[in-house]
Amino acid sequence: MKFKKGDILIFIFLLIAVIGWFLQDSIWTDVDKKIAIIEIDGEIYNTIFFDNLKDKQEFTIDLPDNNYIYITSEKDGIYVNDASCPDKVCEKTGKISKAGQNIVCLPNKVVIYIQGANEKNIDDVSY
Repeated sequence: MKFKKGDILIFIFLLIAVIGWFLQDSIWTDVDKKIAIIEIDGEIYNTIFFDNLKDKQEFTIDLPDNNYIYITSEKDGIYVNDASCPDKVCEKTGKISKAGQNIVCLPNKVVIYIQGANEKNIDDVSY
């Protein structure tokens, strides 16, 4: 099979597009003032301002019925280290760092979400 000039140009264009897609977060950094909000059963438990964080901050939230959730916040995001829920979906979500992202632990009724000045109305998938 012989490649023509057009085939090579299409391949180069697709390669550049794929590399750009994967590097978009490192090229266009999110510089908004972001706040992580932790809600328990619909009420705000804590707010974390990422601008004020200098070191890693770890804390445990004790919940009713001997339940707990262990949260770590850093300058570049927040994540759940450990939780007493059976399915561990909140741990598997990983670190969130962009406005509009969230972590939900349904059994413990805990929601962690990030607010920022420039929240997008559409996400990368629907764009």
